[in-house]
Amino acid sequence: MSLMKFSSTFYFLIIILVTRCGNSEQYPHHISEQSTTNTYFSKTIEDPYQFLENLKDSNVLSWLVSQNEYTQTTLQRISGRQQLLKKIEEHDKMRSEAIYNLKVLSPNAYYYLKYAENHEANILYFKNGIHGEEIEIFNSEFYKVRAKETYIINYFQPSWNGEKIAIGFTKNDEEFSEVVVYDVSQKTFHKEVIDHCWPSELGGIHWLDDNSGFTYLHIPDIDTTSPNYILNSATVLYRLGTNPKDLHIIFSRKTHPELNLQPADFPIVNIFGKDQQYMFGRVGGIGFKDYYYAPIHELQQKNVTWKPLFKKKHKVEKFLPHGDEIYFTSAQKTSNFGLYKTTFQEINFDSPSEVVPTIHDEIIKDFTITSEGLFYTTSKNGVLASLYHYTKTNNEKIPLPQTSGSISLATIGTKFPQLWIETEGWTSHKNRYRFNAHKKAFVKENVTPVINYPELRDVVVKELEITSHDGVKVPLSIIYKKGMVKNGDNRLLLNGYGCYNWINAPMLYPYLLYWISEGGIYAVAHVRGGGEKGEQWHASGYKSTKPNTWKDFIACTEYLIDEKYTSVKRLAVWGGSAGGINIGRATTERPDLYAAVVIRVGLLNTIRSEIAPNGQNNIKEFGTVKDSTEFEALLAMDAYHHIEKDVAYPSVFLTSGINDSRVAAWQPAKFAARMQAATSSENPILLSVNFSEGHGFDRTQKSKREELADIISFALWRTGSEKYRLE
Repeated sequence: MSLMKFSSTFYFLIIILVTRCGNSEQYPHHISEQSTTNTYFSKTIEDPYQFLENLKDSNVLSWLVSQNEYTQTTLQRISGRQQLLKKIEEHDKMRSEAIYNLKVLSPNAYYYLKYAENHEANILYFKNGIHGEEIEIFNSEFYKVRAKETYIINYFQPSWNGEKIAIGFTKNDEEFSEVVVYDVSQKTFHKEVIDHCWPSELGGIHWLDDNSGFTYLHIPDIDTTSPNYILNSATVLYRLGTNPKDLHIIFSRKTHPELNLQPADFPIVNIFGKDQQYMFGRVGGIGFKDYYYAPIHELQQKNVTWKPLFKKKHKVEKFLPHGDEIYFTSAQKTSNFGLYKTTFQEINFDSPSEVVPTIHDEIIKDFTITSEGLFYTTSKNGVLASLYHYTKTNNEKIPLPQTSGSISLATIGTKFPQLWIETEGWTSHKNRYRFNAHKKAFVKENVTPVINYPELRDVVVKELEITSHDGVKVPLSIIYKKGMVKNGDNRLLLNGYGCYNWINAPMLYPYLLYWISEGGIYAVAHVRGGGEKGEQWHASGYKSTKPNTWKDFIACTEYLIDEKYTSVKRLAVWGGSAGGINIGRATTERPDLYAAVVIRVGLLNTIRSEIAPNGQNNIKEFGTVKDSTEFEALLAMDAYHHIEKDVAYPSVFLTSGINDSRVAAWQPAKFAARMQAATSSENPILLSVNFSEGHGFDRTQKSKREELADIISFALWRTGSEKYRLE
């Protein structure tokens, strides 16, 4: 996470340097090494490009600008890129009515976002029920119209009576929000601006029952150049009309020292709907969490007394209060998760009552509760989803309206009968259905039409399990057009992630759509470190077991080549963010396997990531250099330190964002510099630097289209497409 705050002088320097670089096609100079060493325990590590971590140094900046200029000039010369970009723009227009962030507060209150016609701003809308008239509430284009920055809505939460809406605005892909309360009837904003918050990522906003205010997470320091960046955060109760600077803290390290919170912990408060008896405090961050609870009426008091609910050791993935009971999923007894319950009167997470036992070859992925009972979903290998309905007298599998790779559940609350599911697959966008429990029937309820692309007709999806280096079976998804011939001459794009227990579930990636549109095969390696086979699958690609992640990926690569789906000269791979560990280490361990490598805002220098803006939080997933065993694990997964001189590396395209609040821009920069100097091949090592945006969640649509066209064009060019050649 890195929200870089540069002065206007700094931006002016960027403009000057970009102007000087012009449109030169000359390859940028390799930046000279500067010998630096770091000693960890008894091991000394040389770091020849550590100086690139200073992103305010004029020499570093000059090099970054020259790298970006050369990269952009090169990509613009790829013959099919402009035609591809035009197709992406046309598809954007086809999806102009597509909605996202849908919130249903009652059967007659639908709220959601859509992109504006220019696709650069976004608009908040309201509907009076699924068939109601669409009413525009606010267009982000009109927020701070005189500002130089581009603001978009990245979060919103209506009050229970719908009269007020807390709207979060972010600029330049920084992710952090300034929240302003919008008065619906007056069509005006309250004058108070609540800054230093991140509701789209951490905790959200929870309105009080009487609509007089809400809770949110306050982050004191959002300057990535500060050693206190995103540390010592606190949940705050804000009352409408009061000064946001006068913080009424209800959960923090400072106010509750007895809980032994660490500076990097996020003390977040959750309130599960209206008319609740309790509120819940969690020590947020990566991995399983400690949770506490308190009567919600204590919000009226000066201090809240938080009592223990459960600990990390209980491995609780999700829980819901329902009357006097607490339902929860846990991996404490089984890696595949079981569904259990306990009561507030006798809280017991060590020996709870079993509601739904574990399923042998599936994981319990999600659950929710309505007035019609409990519904839960399962996933097999992360690619085949099922839905079940549990009542006190029955537990039955519900036939789905269509086969689904993943299912998400939505309700209004436990006291309402409504249940919606959203199904998604490798070749289809989300379809939304309402389930009638009495008739046991689904009714399609898409708020706007779902686009079906002609390019994805007659597509075959093959789900396999292949044997990895240690005999473990790894799920592998392969998607291709009917009629594909396994002759080794197909271009193939392989993706993999493998971190944070995240399931790389079926969804229509734009990469998949445009790669298959150009006649290629798309594949996903469901490597260890993710959650496809439960918590043990995550633990098997975590810290000291992390090498399994890229060894699984390499095993999938070799299978695809051996079975003649593709060949080395036709094989491209991509990954992003923490998935940079997987792709980076697969590339440095087996550079002979790949023709083209794309790493988007990738984590590549893990032994230095701890000192980066998001480093303290990532310790929970990857480890710390302050522990000798974890240091060795971090070094093993550090792709930057596994680059060797005089090795013929494949073509590599790296992206970075100066405003990145998750992966510091110097991570891909250092990797690019070292690989450019080390490679013995003439394959290009390209570095793209976005000087005005960040990790990519809140980028403009234009920026997203440009980057997508760059990635697909590069991969097609370097895998030998006649259509995508350098002119």
